[in-house]
Amino acid sequence: MSLQNEVDEAVIRVRRARTDLQAIEVKAAEGGLPKSIVETVSAFANARGGLLILGLDEARGFQPVEIDASKLANDLASTCADQLEPAIRAEIDIGVVDGQPVVAARIDELPADRKPCHVKARGRDRGTYLRTHDGDRLLSFYEVHVLVASRGQPRDDLLPVLEATPADLDADLVASLLRRMRATRGPLFTSVSDDEMLRLLRVLIDTDDGARPSLAGLLALGRYPQSFYPQLDVTFVAYPTVTGEPLRDGTRFLDNQSIDGSVPIMVATALAAVRRNMKRRSVIVGMGRLDQWEYPEEAVREVIANALMHRDYHPLARGTQVRVELYPDRLVVANPGGLHGPVNREDLLAEAVSSSRNSLLAKLLEDVEVPGTGRTVCENRGSGLLAMAAALRGAGIEPPELIDNVREFRVVFRNHSLLDDEAVAWLSTIDTAALSDHQRLGLAFLHRNTTITNQQYRSLTGCDSVTASKELTGMAAAGLLEKTRDRRWTLWRLADGLGTGGTGGAGEGREHQPVLQPALWPGSVGSVNSAGIRPAARQDRVTEIRGLLADGPRDTREIADALGLTTQGVLRWLHQMGDVVRTEPRPGQRSYRWKLHG
Repeated sequence: MSLQNEVDEAVIRVRRARTDLQAIEVKAAEGGLPKSIVETVSAFANARGGLLILGLDEARGFQPVEIDASKLANDLASTCADQLEPAIRAEIDIGVVDGQPVVAARIDELPADRKPCHVKARGRDRGTYLRTHDGDRLLSFYEVHVLVASRGQPRDDLLPVLEATPADLDADLVASLLRRMRATRGPLFTSVSDDEMLRLLRVLIDTDDGARPSLAGLLALGRYPQSFYPQLDVTFVAYPTVTGEPLRDGTRFLDNQSIDGSVPIMVATALAAVRRNMKRRSVIVGMGRLDQWEYPEEAVREVIANALMHRDYHPLARGTQVRVELYPDRLVVANPGGLHGPVNREDLLAEAVSSSRNSLLAKLLEDVEVPGTGRTVCENRGSGLLAMAAALRGAGIEPPELIDNVREFRVVFRNHSLLDDEAVAWLSTIDTAALSDHQRLGLAFLHRNTTITNQQYRSLTGCDSVTASKELTGMAAAGLLEKTRDRRWTLWRLADGLGTGGTGGAGEGREHQPVLQPALWPGSVGSVNSAGIRPAARQDRVTEIRGLLADGPRDTREIADALGLTTQGVLRWLHQMGDVVRTEPRPGQRSYRWKLHG
């Protein structure tokens, strides 16, 4: 996409929103380059990139103002190169909005090994910014540390815990690990003693004061790691309201638990706490009913294990717990420290991606069993989030929302079914007869959300990238979707006129009515026809259009409004009709009209 095209689309978006957006910053710059430009460039470079437009005044509805475009462009290039570290080489050009010149700059996100970008004059700790939904935010000392740590491999989990001894390890967990290693890892581990094996695995580290457990060894196999690090635990809270506010009678929590122990113990206990507070919902499958949990246990287990395995264990983060929060409409799991390493958030739910902040802990948890289950804590193959997405898909729940704000990583599950009664009713108002079950799921997702990416569509349906592109493009050709771009990724949204339902909420009640189970949902089992959807019969609109045009010429929007279709849908029908011709716009009109021929 050319820079001018990006500007055209960005202006439409900010005028519609009446404010700057996370990936778009607009400044008037009538008096020259604003001093705050360095903060915005730093923020874009440390986040997901963005578009900067100079020469539009937000206070006047993003209308053009008079600027010296050539000088502004040169000053901006110099500022990006000279006042920021590392230097930013932005793509800068002079564009046009409403016939007036503006300066546009595309700022790309820096790779992980070059972050953070900071303002030279203020230093890294006081001059590093991050782009948020409401502007540029100065990062804290800890957040700067997180970005710096992503340049390489942290070693916090490899350090010995000097206050601990081998006696602080759980004998049963250790014995189970040693048996598994000897059975699965070859002759090396069958020929060494227990102590030697624990040193090879770096569960024990030799120090001047003797063998000491590593932090990873203590967390994976310890009897009670919280004796040494009280906050390296999990907190579970079940809130009575979607906002987390107390009820009128003062009730703050429905359940509240501090979960201690080793990682495998905390995973099992946290899962039990979620299960204890989850509701079961009735799902219609074929001729019968099936009761299932609000959230698949497999998905809950994976997200809690991932949070404990990938959280930040740096001393600056050891006062922060992993949080599991259950609301009436969602489940949230949060851990300190954002994504680590060269990982794109968009790829996490669509393909196996692995970049572990805690390499030793991740390696150990491959072979540490959750007591009483016969299964290990994780596979450490980058497949955990894929398994989580598959479990949600099988339950008819949309992919989770992944939120990375550097200091914290959050995973949010919504408990509504994508194909609940409300979504099915909405789909029945659209001509979906020619769509696949995958495409209907995509529409249902967009009914609740603003946009969808190729990666999200893949996670939602389980298809590959090529199929996702083909099916999304097919819906656009049918007039159901519109394509836009958000920096590096193509975004798809519902075409004008279809509308979205927003994210919605379940309110304060936690009882669920029966919902339709999509029997052809990828990964599910069942035989209900057409994914549980009974779309309206495909109507032949030709007769209706002829009836409208019999009263005289009409433009596309007039026809669309009269028939309750999108303009793209109307054009699809018009192009099939051989007795309709297009007329040139009349004086004072911007759009052409259609009339019957002959």
